[in-house]
Formats: sequence, C-alpha cells, structure tokens
Amino acid sequence: MARAGINKALVQHARDTLLARGLTPSIEAVRAELGHTGSKTTINRYLRELTADEPRPPTVRLDEELQAYIGSLAQRLAADAQATVAADRARLERQQAAFQHQREVNQARYDELHKAHQLALQERQAATTREQRLNERLQQLDGGLHRLQEVEVRQLQLLEERANQIRSLEEKHLHARAALEHYREQHVRQRQEELSRNDVQLQQLQQELRRAQDRLMAKQEELAQVYRELERLSAEQQARNLELRHQSQALQQGRAECEQLAAAMQQAHDRQQTLQRDASEMRERAHRYLLDRRQDRRDLRDMARQLTLLHRLLARLEPRDGNSSPTEPDALPM
Repeated sequence: MARAGINKALVQHARDTLLARGLTPSIEAVRAELGHTGSKTTINRYLRELTADEPRPPTVRLDEELQAYIGSLAQRLAADAQATVAADRARLERQQAAFQHQREVNQARYDELHKAHQLALQERQAATTREQRLNERLQQLDGGLHRLQEVEVRQLQLLEERANQIRSLEEKHLHARAALEHYREQHVRQRQEELSRNDVQLQQLQQELRRAQDRLMAKQEELAQVYRELERLSAEQQARNLELRHQSQALQQGRAECEQLAAAMQQAHDRQQTLQRDASEMRERAHRYLLDRRQDRRDLRDMARQLTLLHRLLARLEPRDGNSSPTEPDALPM
C-alpha cells in the first residue's frame, strides 16, 4: 500500500525532472527525487502506467509510401526535438560551468582582498602602537627638559646669591678699609695692630673671595654642561619629531591603502551581487526551458494522438474491394 502523499502526479513530476537532467528515471532515482518516500512497488506501478500512457508507433498496417512518410516525419520530429534539447542542455551546461568558474575566481579574489585588509589593519594597529610609544617618549623628554630648565633656574639663583655675597664682601672690605684709615689717623699704634688684623682679615676675605670665585667658575662650568646637555636633548627631540612625522606620513599612507582596499572589496561585493543576479536569471531561464520542454512533450503527445487518428482513419479507408488500391484521403484530420 502506498504511503500518504505519493500519487501518480508526483511520480510523473519526479520522472520529468530526472529526464530534464539527462538521468534515467529508475525506481531508486525517482524515490530519491521524492525524498526517499513511497514504496518501490507503488513507484514501479506508476512508472509502468506512465510508460504505457506514452504514445507508441502504430501497429496498423498502412500503405508503404504513407507509412514511410509518417515514419520519416516522426523520426525527423523526434530528431529535431532531441537536437534542440541537446543544444539547449549543452548551452545551459556551458553557462553553468562559466558561472561556476567566475564564481570561484571572484571567491579567490575576495579571499585575497580580505587577507590584504587584515594585514593592513595589523600594520595600522602596529603604527598606532608606535605612535603612542613615541608620544610617551616625547612626554618624558618634555618632562626632562622641564626639569633641566628648573635646575638651570635654581643654578642661576645660586649664582645670583653668590654674586650678592661677593658684593657684600666687597662692601665689607671697603668699610673695613675706611675704618682702618680712620683708626690710623687717630691711633697710630692701634692702627698697626688693627692694620695687621685687617690684613689678616683681608687675606681671609680674599681667600674666601677666591674660593667663592672658584665655586662660581665651577658652577659656571656645570651650567655650561647643563646647556650642552640641553642642546643635545633638543637635537634628540628634533630627531624624534622628524621620525614621528615620517611615521605619521607612513600611517597616512597605510590609511590611504586601507581605503583603496575597502573600495576594491566593495567592487568585489558589487560584482558578487551581479553574479548572484545573473545566477538567478539563469535559474529562471532554466525553469522556463523546463516548462518549454514539457510543452514540447505535450505537443509531441498531441502529434502522436493525431498520428494515431490518422492511422485509424487510414484503416477505415482501406479498400472495401479486395483488388482495388486504396484511395488517399482528401485531408488529414488535425
């Protein structure tokens, strides 16, 4: 007993589909086309009925000339139909192969563009990381420069304080000399003693002044070293700025390449959509071709029925006289 849903129309549709593909409509192939449903006995019975329904060459004996004409006409119609079907099938297969090849080429191109885009993104991330590191290094150099400037200010303040101390010592020396002259005028004896003491103090002050001058020269040397270090840091900073500008230009170039790759990917995507539309049109054409083939088969069946009617009419028009030859009909029924 057949399962629910399997009928003669479904079997005929599956059989026509297999024939359209150029396959033999066997029981297993028809059952696979139906989704592996239905019993083989039922499918075999429906296939026999469909085969029995197809038109067969007439078995009625006809006149040799008319039979040869009808046979050649049937053979020519069948050959033309088969040639048309074969040509359409070959053209469809060539179009499908070309579409498949173009699809593979587009897929390979898309994969290459995708890999190039990933590499560009990685390079862009690496350039961004380098830029961040350079910015951090620049900030560190700016901080070091600021600290050196503060050190320079402090050194200048110390130098100014030392200069003030030297001026104060010079003023004290002048006051001491004035006091010494005053004391010499009033007290000659005390003048010698005070002069000696002042000379000692003066020597001490001169020694202190020389030490202060030595310290001042040392501070000036340190300041000169600080200036040289500052110049070196400025040169390094300029070199870093130049390198940063080069890297920024490289980053901009990488961004431009990324934009070009994105445009190429968009073109590939548009091409893929165009190919998909072409595939849809091919499927629609294949569907129309299948419908046309079914219509041709219906026309062939109609012609076979007309041929059958013609044979029957010729059978009726056979000579009623045993010796007389058959007369041709005035017109063929259509």
